[in-house]
Amino acid sequence: MTLEQDHESRYSRAQSESNSFQDELRAAIDQGEPQTELLVLLELTRSRAQASKWASGITGPNLWDHSFTDEDIRSIRDELHEALMSRQRQQPKSNSGLDDLLDFDELLDLAGGERLSPVYHDLAKKEMGVQPDTVNWTGAPPEIAKDLRVGIIGAGPSGITSAIRMKHLDLEFTIFDSAEDFGGTWLHNTYPGCGVDIASHYFSFSYDQKSDWSRYYAKQPEILDYLQGVAERAKLHANARFGTEVVAARFDESAHEWELTVHSKEGEVSTERVDILITAVGLLSSPKIPDFPGLAKFQGKYFHAAQWDHKVDYKNKRVALVGTGASANQIGPTIAPDVDELVVIQRSAQWNVAVENYMKEVSDGEKWLLANIPEYQRWFRARTMLSQNDSLRPAAEVDPEWSSNDGSISAENARLWTELTQYIKDELGDRQDLLPKAVPDYPPFTKRMLRDNGWYRMMRRDNVDVVPGREVQFTSDGIVDANGKEHKVDIVVFATGFEASRALGSLQIEGRTGRTIRDVWGEDDPRAHLGITVPGFPNMFVMYGPNTNIGTGGSIILQAETWTRYAAEAIVKMVEANAVEIECKPEAMDEYNRAMDARLAEMIWAVSSGSTWYRNSAGRVVSNMPWPTPEYWNLTRQVKQEDYTLRFSNEDRSGNEAQKYRPSGKDAELEIEAKSL
Repeated sequence: MTLEQDHESRYSRAQSESNSFQDELRAAIDQGEPQTELLVLLELTRSRAQASKWASGITGPNLWDHSFTDEDIRSIRDELHEALMSRQRQQPKSNSGLDDLLDFDELLDLAGGERLSPVYHDLAKKEMGVQPDTVNWTGAPPEIAKDLRVGIIGAGPSGITSAIRMKHLDLEFTIFDSAEDFGGTWLHNTYPGCGVDIASHYFSFSYDQKSDWSRYYAKQPEILDYLQGVAERAKLHANARFGTEVVAARFDESAHEWELTVHSKEGEVSTERVDILITAVGLLSSPKIPDFPGLAKFQGKYFHAAQWDHKVDYKNKRVALVGTGASANQIGPTIAPDVDELVVIQRSAQWNVAVENYMKEVSDGEKWLLANIPEYQRWFRARTMLSQNDSLRPAAEVDPEWSSNDGSISAENARLWTELTQYIKDELGDRQDLLPKAVPDYPPFTKRMLRDNGWYRMMRRDNVDVVPGREVQFTSDGIVDANGKEHKVDIVVFATGFEASRALGSLQIEGRTGRTIRDVWGEDDPRAHLGITVPGFPNMFVMYGPNTNIGTGGSIILQAETWTRYAAEAIVKMVEANAVEIECKPEAMDEYNRAMDARLAEMIWAVSSGSTWYRNSAGRVVSNMPWPTPEYWNLTRQVKQEDYTLRFSNEDRSGNEAQKYRPSGKDAELEIEAKSL
């Protein structure tokens, strides 16, 4: 082949690749979301003229929130195609001569159709992956960091991202989990229909985004595959001890260490010592089956939804589903077509919200854009986040001036109540006789709001019966409902929730002076500073701790990144000060909890008479946080030095005299205020 022929061949291949890209791009753009496509175009051009022409068409963050005409959409897509092809040819349009370009914060405001706060701008940039969220040493890692040992209990989302934080800091860490792999709740919950009710493209780590979700709201197998893929890519398996359960942790004050009692699956008991303890056991990890009268007599099969027995075939069987919460809402509509009879034991009806794309698959074209156009993935994630965070929050906030006889807490709450009731009527169709069973008798947001999995259409089926379940009892072959009617069943599925208010209930934790976590919290009254640290328990960080659940919409994955970033910063500050302990001050936790309680009093969970797992036995809200997501994220952005006490030892972990490291003091153990964290 001559040099001229080689050049012609290369040009031909390049032209072919360019044509292929152009064809794929054109087809993909035609299936993309117009609002996101406009934002990509505006990021590429920063053109105020284009923004003035089209941006007002973005009326909100949801897929359906726009007022574009068909002509607008064609024009946006044509210009985007041209801009991306120019970049592909390495001939980007020049912005020279334009004096006033859109900045990134203005684009973020356009993304959701409203002006966002500076804090929300920063949070969005972090979630989009354009603003780093890593915690680093201020210089070279101190020598004592080489000997620091971190123990992480739990291999779910919080455990995974905790481990990745520790790995980034090059700290020695071990993950303990009684299961055989990563995944946490997404490994254990395998019931029919199990899936996420937060949009998939936001239910992922900001540092490891997934472009090829099959559905806008993914099901359990795909979520589990994603989480295990994150762990695999981060090479965490080498630091994981699966099949090992940490049953107890005791803080050794003389050694400044946590002593862990570990049980193996073979029944062996051993102890491990770590300097830092991160509990990532989750909030919804201990299944709860109430002590129903007569349950021991029942001769059929029964199990909790979170412990689904796949050896039991429910097809063509008579099944009782006890509960109507989030799990039941997914299980019922999924199994109803396959069972002979489905009896739903309902203590109270639930509010279900319709989401237009909840059941939809992501088109091939949109997957292509997400995978090949980085700007599209960024803006799609940003808009998804804005559509999920604190969605409908005004309906959960108490208006002190509002007065009603129905229990509603504000005009917005009453409006939502009416809207959701109409939705239920529409879904029931010609079965309006089911309305008393379907419409809750408490205001929306009292309990967790559910995505509708087809619950009301399930109720219309001939083989489904929803019966009152406030006082039920079991017989040898069935259940007697609250009206005294017996229902013969072969299988009982308990979708009865978890021990949510008994935080860290699976662990025996003993802190300073021998006080246990139960001594401090009682059975169901947990409190922590920012939900993460507890006075009397040095070097311990709680993931998904008290009052960190999101009650008004958002991603627990974002929360996991938030908690772990805070813990990582605290560890760095402790180590760089050459301290051996960092402990939250009681006054810091008390001040935070006073502010939190005041805000909680303004939320529906604190005032509604309806029952909810958000509250403990005394009626205090112990699960949910009152803060909007950006506000809580901002509260945890910095570990405040005045909130913590550092303690120093006269010897560092490598056996060297530590006097040269600490600022002052000669005692064997010196406790000082953390004035220079």
